[in-house]
Amino acid sequence: MHNWPKALTGNAARLLGRLGLLALPACFQLREPEPAATASEWIQPTQIGILLANFTTAVQSVNVGNYERTFSGPDYRFVPDPTSAGSSPALFANWSVPEETTYFSSLRRRTATGTANTLTLIGRRDQLYTTDSAEVSALYQLKITQQDTAFRAGLLQGNIRLILRRRNNEWRIVSWRDQRTTPGLCWTDLKKYFSSH
Repeated sequence: MHNWPKALTGNAARLLGRLGLLALPACFQLREPEPAATASEWIQPTQIGILLANFTTAVQSVNVGNYERTFSGPDYRFVPDPTSAGSSPALFANWSVPEETTYFSSLRRRTATGTANTLTLIGRRDQLYTTDSAEVSALYQLKITQQDTAFRAGLLQGNIRLILRRRNNEWRIVSWRDQRTTPGLCWTDLKKYFSSH
């Protein structure tokens, strides 16, 4: 029990205690809360189409948390386009979820609030191997809007091949192979640049 002066007993002491609690946030570094829509963008991926919708929405809104949730933890591997990987094969040698998160967080920091990317998958083909394993392939067009002037590409194009697995009735990406289809840049170039900038 505090030894408050008699003048500060009762309501006055409670008021001072509450004022002290109000000062607590000044002791911590606060960050802006995620918009309420961020959490609602995720739908439990019980079907392949839902997983791909979650992936597309996360890429378009540059939502790091939801982007990371589309991948299957320690099992996941990214296989880059060999031409784009070029002189950086070591960068992609063990590319897994932490590297995805690093590059995507870097892209997020260079994307203005309220800016959206556009991801279009064209000619999607699904091949089921088992009831819990599938491959999805498609041509992609990714239009990005970001503020790093050293990375000039606004349109990335290529072929995306995803190996998917279902565990606990939820689909996740366990492998992603990128392949350029035009002389321009592809997704590997984006990952290569933003993983180190």
